[in-house]
Amino acid sequence: MIVENFGRWNPTRAWRTASNVDKVRLYTRQSFFAIGLFFGGFGVCTEVMADQYLVAIFLGISAVAAIIAIARIPDLGGVVVESVRIPLAVMTVAALAATGIALVRGDDSGPYFWLAAVVAVPFAALVELRWLILAAAAITVGFVIAGRADIGVFVGSAVAFMTVTVQMSVWLLRMVTELDEARGAAAALSVAEERLRFSRDLHDVVGRALSAIAVKSDLAATLSRRGDDRAAQQMDEVRDLAQESLVEARELVRGYRSIALASELAGARSLLEAAGIATDIRGSADALPIELAESAAWVVREGVTNILRHSSAQRAVIEVAGGSVSITNDGAGRQRDSDGTGLNGLRERVEAVGGTLDVTRGGEDFTLTAYFSHPTKESR
Repeated sequence: MIVENFGRWNPTRAWRTASNVDKVRLYTRQSFFAIGLFFGGFGVCTEVMADQYLVAIFLGISAVAAIIAIARIPDLGGVVVESVRIPLAVMTVAALAATGIALVRGDDSGPYFWLAAVVAVPFAALVELRWLILAAAAITVGFVIAGRADIGVFVGSAVAFMTVTVQMSVWLLRMVTELDEARGAAAALSVAEERLRFSRDLHDVVGRALSAIAVKSDLAATLSRRGDDRAAQQMDEVRDLAQESLVEARELVRGYRSIALASELAGARSLLEAAGIATDIRGSADALPIELAESAAWVVREGVTNILRHSSAQRAVIEVAGGSVSITNDGAGRQRDSDGTGLNGLRERVEAVGGTLDVTRGGEDFTLTAYFSHPTKESR
């Protein structure tokens, strides 16, 4: 739209606000407009000065039709969405008429060169190079047969030169357009990846926090009904969880939040036991390389959250080894067989560090295991 309206109201402003691709497209189109105007106008003046008015008229018509055709050919920077056939037909017929009149007249200084320079431009953008070279050769042969070998070589060379020039400009415009489209696609992909990362982090952080708050609130309510003084302690923990979650949410928005495996293991034990689930933690955070510890921590967090949300577990086992971390519970009856949003996001996290995520179910046992294929010696 910017290019379409360029120059209509404020050319300077339109040029500043146009994209680089639009500027190249505009430059290309205006260059070929200039070629049509220059060679067409100069040819018309030459024929008028030679008192060849009919040839000048046909030459002028051919040049104007060529400019209209250029405006309708996208490869030449054209932005007019209309058929190019009519101006091409008018241009060709007018050029043949001017050439025929000049040949019949026997004029060696006829409009041949001007027509070759003008007519070759639209065809060079629409026809393959080999056919245009053959056409230039055919024109040369035709003039030679007509006894005008010198004119034939001159016109054939002009057609070949304009063809190569136009096709190079077309190639350049296509490359610039494709690079701009590729840059746009890369930017869109980056935005999509960032949205996916934020969605995944939001699910993991908020989901885990709400599950923990729900468990502890339920426990606090139960204790309160019994008149147990530990209810106040549980509510204090709910408050601390809410504050901790608020901090994590802020870090999530800023994009630099990370979690530690050791604290996740400790938190997992606290949450599961608060929910009445006997918890056995085997191994420690030191068993995993430091670059894999955060991914393992996300596995623990998602696994514990799923136990609290979807299982009726009475017992859970979390095992951290040198190349894997697994969470097993005995309440698989309520857990889904298919992957949910959390497991999909967790699988992406694990695969991002070269690992794989495995979900197995046997009887009442449900096991979530992350395998890391390239652990290093550096440990935390």
